[in-house]
Amino acid sequence: MVKQKKTLIFIIAALCLLFFSGSGYTFDYRFGVEVFEGLFKEDNYLDEASGTFDYDEIYNILGIYPEGYVYFGGNIGGYAYGELEWFHSWDAEDKDDLEAKLADVFLSYSASGLSVDVGLQPFAVGEGVVFYSDEPGIAFGYDGWKHTYIKGDVFRIFDNSTMAKMTLGYRSGFLESVEVIGAWYHDADDRIAELYESFYEDADLESAGNLFWVGGQADFFIYDIFVSCLMLHQLGSVEIDDGAGGLDFDVSAYLMDLELNYNISSQFSAGTFIFTASGDHSPQTGSLNAFMSPMPFNRRTAIFFNGGFERYDIEEAVQLGGVTWDGVIAPGVKFECQPNMKIIAELVAALLFPQGDLFDTDAWYGWEADARLSYEFYQSQKLFVEAGVFDHGNFFKQKYGIRPDVATRIVAGMSLIF
Repeated sequence: MVKQKKTLIFIIAALCLLFFSGSGYTFDYRFGVEVFEGLFKEDNYLDEASGTFDYDEIYNILGIYPEGYVYFGGNIGGYAYGELEWFHSWDAEDKDDLEAKLADVFLSYSASGLSVDVGLQPFAVGEGVVFYSDEPGIAFGYDGWKHTYIKGDVFRIFDNSTMAKMTLGYRSGFLESVEVIGAWYHDADDRIAELYESFYEDADLESAGNLFWVGGQADFFIYDIFVSCLMLHQLGSVEIDDGAGGLDFDVSAYLMDLELNYNISSQFSAGTFIFTASGDHSPQTGSLNAFMSPMPFNRRTAIFFNGGFERYDIEEAVQLGGVTWDGVIAPGVKFECQPNMKIIAELVAALLFPQGDLFDTDAWYGWEADARLSYEFYQSQKLFVEAGVFDHGNFFKQKYGIRPDVATRIVAGMSLIF
């Protein structure tokens, strides 16, 4: 079904392209391509099928990503982005996979502060921690006022579910803004039910529900310190049906992501952050207090949050913002060093605790450190190496009876943009 929708969007966009090019409109175009090569080695990851921490894999990704911009007359343009990826694994059962798809294709209109994009395009909610993916939909915005702007998105996710977002913002200066955010997700694909599969054996679960997010995002300077803060409250209702009965929940959860950065010199910067998402120790009773997100991407760390640096895959599932049902509090630090225009070194380190157990090492998830070094040997062409380590804490020992071995992640590769 999703492939049919994307194909239909592509056909519509192609017809529009032919129409405008054949109707006397002058147009300009620009093409580019990225070539990516990456070798990945991951050890002692969580195997979600068995619940054990013994998932190891070595794999390679070779990708070619062409893109094209077309500008018509009448303030109309178009954009297309394709993905051709060859995946080879030395550990998985399916060792080779070649996939070609049209990741984005949409038409754009802009005039007098108004902008509208229609088609398959990237959407993000809450800097990605609520939602981050390319989906069919409509994005619109208006920034014709001096400081105030408004943006809205309506799009389809999974097979039949719908999501929408509205943002009202105020831009006070360079890099400084304040936004009020509202978003809605309707579960029509039983995706929330997948979170409850571990509580049931051989049950065909179904779910229905509406989740809402309200909150704000602020970026501003306090003297020379740049502050970025995201705060969201989640509410709504969820129904879980196991075939023999049902569970009804009212949802009340929260998420906060606060970061402070300071440029020590022109070559070195340092920052600190704290990320927290609420959990629920008894998700089968009472109100549901665990923060949930459809298809999120959390950049805070590369292993525990499965985010971080540039290459990633978004899992098509509703996931817990705190990774486990117990939620998370993650204070951390980050450093960046750029000794010259060609070399960038980055380091992120974080302590990870269940929500409500800050600095309690008897119950903590553990600690993680991630590093990245990149070398741009030519403009937009670079080599990079990444390394991450996550040391499991007592939380996992209490839950699984043993303390898992240290999880590690090593990546080496290159990115060439032409």
